[in-house]
Formats: sequence, C-alpha cells, structure tokens
Amino acid sequence: MNYMLLIATLLLNLLVSSCASITKPQQDKAINQVSEVPINYSLFPNIENEQLISEDVFFLTPAQQKEFLIAVDQHIANGLAPHKALSEVLAERLANFTYYGETYDATTAISLNKGNCMSLAILTTAYAKLLGLDFSYRKVSTLPVFTKKDDVILSSSHVQTIVYDPTFIKDKSILYLSSPAVVIDYFPSKNHRSGRKFSLETFLAMYYKNIAADALADKNLNKSFLYANKAYQLDTENIETINLLAVIHRRSGDLQTAEAIYKTGMDKGQINIALLSNYIMLLKSQQRMGEVNTLQEKLNQLDDPDPYQWLGEAYTAKSIGNMKQAEIYFKKALEKAPYLNQAYMGLYKIYVQQNKLRKAQTMLVKALEWTYELDERKLYKYKLYNIKHHIAANH
Repeated sequence: MNYMLLIATLLLNLLVSSCASITKPQQDKAINQVSEVPINYSLFPNIENEQLISEDVFFLTPAQQKEFLIAVDQHIANGLAPHKALSEVLAERLANFTYYGETYDATTAISLNKGNCMSLAILTTAYAKLLGLDFSYRKVSTLPVFTKKDDVILSSSHVQTIVYDPTFIKDKSILYLSSPAVVIDYFPSKNHRSGRKFSLETFLAMYYKNIAADALADKNLNKSFLYANKAYQLDTENIETINLLAVIHRRSGDLQTAEAIYKTGMDKGQINIALLSNYIMLLKSQQRMGEVNTLQEKLNQLDDPDPYQWLGEAYTAKSIGNMKQAEIYFKKALEKAPYLNQAYMGLYKIYVQQNKLRKAQTMLVKALEWTYELDERKLYKYKLYNIKHHIAANH
C-alpha cells in the first residue's frame, strides 16, 4: 500500500504511495533550490553516484516472463481478451499470496509471493507492460493499516491498477465516460471510495516515497533521502513527499532547512494535516511555544474531509502521550465518519485510562453499533460487561 507519511519530529505517522537515474545536481552552495523546495545536498554526500532506474522496478526474470506468458496464452486460447487473461492469472497467483505490508519490486514480489497493494500494482504493471497493454492507477479511500517501527508509525492507503481492453474500438458518435477495463485489487469492497486516476510517473513517485519511508523507519537517512528526492523530482506538488524531505533534514540535524521545507509545503495552499503537525513538533523542540499555539489552533480548526487523516493524527498524539489532542482528533474523525469504530475504541481507551468509565461505556456502545465482525463484537461485549461491572461496583 502507498505510505502517506504523516511524519512527526519524534514520531512519524506516515500515511503512504518513478523513475530514471538520479544524480546530485551541480551547485555552488550547500543549500540548493530545486523546484521551490530547498535541499541541503551536503548532508547526503554519498548519494551522488547512486542510480535509480525505472525499469528495474518492473523487471521480470526470463523465467518469470515465460511462466506468465504461458499462463496468459492458455486463458486467451479459452477465449479471454488479454486484459482479462492478465486478471485471471493474477487471481490464481493471489490465492496463495501474503498481503504483507512491504513494498517490493516485481521480481521480489513474485519470488517471495507477498507484498502490499503497491507491490501488487507494480506486479500488475510489469505484466501489462509485457503484454503491451494500456493501464492507469486510481486511489481509493479505505481504512489504512497502521504499523509502528520504533518511533515511526507507517500508515498505508490503497491503490488500484486499471488495465484497459486492447480490443475496444471507440465509436466516434458516442461519448464515453471511460474505456472497458479490469480493476486489479487485493480486496475490492463496496466501502471503497474511488479517488482520482493518476499516471505512471505519479505512481513511480509514490513507489519511491514508500521506499523512502521504510528506509527512514530503519534509520537509513541516506537511502531515505535518495528515494524521497527522486519522488519529489517526479512529483513536485506532492505535499507528503515535501513533508518527508523536511523530516529527513531534521533527523540529519539541519533544522533550518527542515523548517524552510515545511514553510514551502504550507505555501502550496493545500490542506495537509501531517505537514502542519510535524512542523509544530519541530517548533516544540525549540520551545517556540507562541508559534506552536498559533499553529495548533489552526490545525484544530482544519476541516479535512478525510477521517483517516484525523485517525492517523489521533494515533500519533496518543503515542506521544498527548491525550487531549488525541481526543480532539478522534472526535474529528467521527465527525467525518460516524461509522469509524476504531475512533470510538480510541476514545474508549483514553477514557478508561482517565477513569472516566461512563464515557468509556458510551464509546463501547457506539463501537458495537458499527461493528459487524463476530469476533470483534464478542470482544466489545466482553469489555462492555466488565466496564458495567466496575461502574456498578463503584456506586
């Protein structure tokens, strides 16, 4: 899945998603300006000879190509169009696929038989390119998966690949909203909200951003910068990548450039909770509390329609012990999505910790209203029984 990194100074909450060679640009100063965002290349002297080649991401070994083409030919011989044959081959492979939260290139995803939805999209792209089929990508809104690595929280969003019917011929007298295609996805759901379609270049930027996020979580700043900078070169308007570059600079000890990057991102005019939150964390580390209070008030007043943005912020605030802000963010998530039982459970845990048992009980009841999985319902009912018992015992 695409990591959209909501990266904080002490705790990174990455909500995440290109290619050609990357070399260090010529410069006269340590701090250089590349498409508005200031970059301090002197912090990363070991990357100038590193190369990132786009086709490496989609490379398949001759044996992998042969195996796929034989399977596709069998389906085509049975009457399927090439794009549907590709879909069938993937469906057969995914029957034993492990949906593990790592981003892999095509060769690795096949070899390990696992990977996140970004890995699936990369594998799909590799197959589509091998068959000469047209394709595009689409974001969908669904519940992110949160994973904690030391002081980094990785939060993944979801991406689908659309592979188009090569046999379709448009009638010039008809206006088409879209061309016939198959959508490749791990777990298509009626609860998904489809977002915008985007290009291969944007997809590659998302891939590099994912790798950069993983490297940051592993404290490999050189590798993280290499991939984040490449992602930025491919998509200079992506606020998440700008946010990531700022965090990499801060962790490398250059707070001045990190702050300049945060300000550049804010000047883009896009609402971005993560960037603002992370900038606040930087200011807190410098005890600039007047600016912190101003920006925190601005953040609390933001009206981002995506409930998962607020859910991610709530988890981050809770992880660093800021229960007041966590409560605010969980409530903001519920304003946007009253069905979000994860937010109710987040509030339940806060209220239990604060010994506000009646409030905790209310949150459990609400969570039950929006929970349909049998095991989860049993767990919540057990918790509800216990909390009722404790309330009764104290009165």
